[in-house]
Amino acid sequence: MERRRASRADRGNEQGQILPLFVVALLVVLALAALLFDGASTLVQRRKLQNAGDAAALAGTNVLQTTGSIRACSATAGPPPGAPRQDIVDAVLASVAANLPGYPVDQISVTCAPGWQNLAVRVDLDTTSTSFFIGAIGGSPQTVATTSTALNGQITGSSYSVVLLDPANPSWPNGRRGCPSFLISGGPTLLFDGSVYVNSGCSSASGGALGTNGTSATISFGSGKRLHVVGGYNAGPLTITPAPTLGVAPLQDPLAGLEAVQYGTMTVRSNSRLVLNNETQVLQPGVYRGGIQLRNSSIALLRPGIYVFDAGGLDLGAQASFCSISATSTAVDCSNFASDCPDASCGILLFNRGTANGGNAMGPISVGAGATLKVRGYDDRAMGGQNYAYRNLLIWQDGAPAQTSTYSQPGISLNGGGTVDISGTVYAPQGAVTMGGGSGGGGGGNVDLLIQFIAWDLTMSGNSAFHFFYTDADFARPTDYGLVE
Repeated sequence: MERRRASRADRGNEQGQILPLFVVALLVVLALAALLFDGASTLVQRRKLQNAGDAAALAGTNVLQTTGSIRACSATAGPPPGAPRQDIVDAVLASVAANLPGYPVDQISVTCAPGWQNLAVRVDLDTTSTSFFIGAIGGSPQTVATTSTALNGQITGSSYSVVLLDPANPSWPNGRRGCPSFLISGGPTLLFDGSVYVNSGCSSASGGALGTNGTSATISFGSGKRLHVVGGYNAGPLTITPAPTLGVAPLQDPLAGLEAVQYGTMTVRSNSRLVLNNETQVLQPGVYRGGIQLRNSSIALLRPGIYVFDAGGLDLGAQASFCSISATSTAVDCSNFASDCPDASCGILLFNRGTANGGNAMGPISVGAGATLKVRGYDDRAMGGQNYAYRNLLIWQDGAPAQTSTYSQPGISLNGGGTVDISGTVYAPQGAVTMGGGSGGGGGGNVDLLIQFIAWDLTMSGNSAFHFFYTDADFARPTDYGLVE
């Protein structure tokens, strides 16, 4: 069959069909380019906006805890919380202006984020993305919006009555090996409303993280609480209900993030050891170089604030009394403690520090037989909002110098047959605490305490029945800080 040759007209028609195909392909390429470049521009703008919003939210929360008498985002707690404090808004606006010069103020939204106990600042920013090509193909610029939420405050409390931080060093000398870290001496009866955590990994073969050297002792826990031990234990004549949970992961120091006490700027109340001997004195917060000693029937009445024992520690002797009172109390003794030290108007922090040896060596905190100790943990509300993070912290023994194979920090001893009415957290991350005797009443009596121990080691001794009540609102809380959204 003879093939028909394509005429010039036919070939011309074919060439004319290529042009519209090329135009369509070009439009597709332009559209893809628009999406690529404009999309990349939008991502860059979003990142700049997010970074500026994050920085602004953090700036707002920094102000939340450092200025003003209200340690909250809003004066109206809610929920939901009300409008943010003006100083917080000002800090946010200043931060945005520094990071995004010329950014419109009316596009900045500052609120107190719900769900964070009025301790979080939320910053919302929005803008219209820069368009290079999208308009050429009939598209519209995108709206870029970001949200940043930062937290600064004590949000969650704890569920523990005791946390012992000693990880165990079996090669160290006896007494600071962490074998055991929790020692029950004698025959006390212990009831904990919160859980107990023992970080010591000491095995039962090496003495155990928990041990006893008494003839009988009982440990029991409130509903849902128990003893958690990293290592093992030797029960001996010790009854524990419910049975301990062994092999748990160590619990990190919950108060490790506490801001250091700025004792260098505090008023020095005594340049050498303050000794009271059969006398009564009202004490003011400040630095006591060489510590404090009460002899015989001396009475020390402490106004609200932070007391720094700069070497020497505290020695509360037989028949002496050591009590916290409000700023306006006219007390002359400790007989009306409940009324002289009301909640939110009274409270002290005893901060113990010093070197490992020499004239500035850290001293022990010792409450002797027959002594009266009636103190409430620090309350910032009694101090115009100062040092909010220290609320309910009663005793803080500095973590430096740390325990080593050749050095052991002096202990904190709450012993004797005197009267003890104490509330708050005892924090000694490198120190050992001993509690026993008849603290709280006559020997063998029942002792009700609203106290929490976060310490290196703990020894409970004597034959008293101790009930450690647990109330989260009365103990120190870890401070949470940073971006949460």
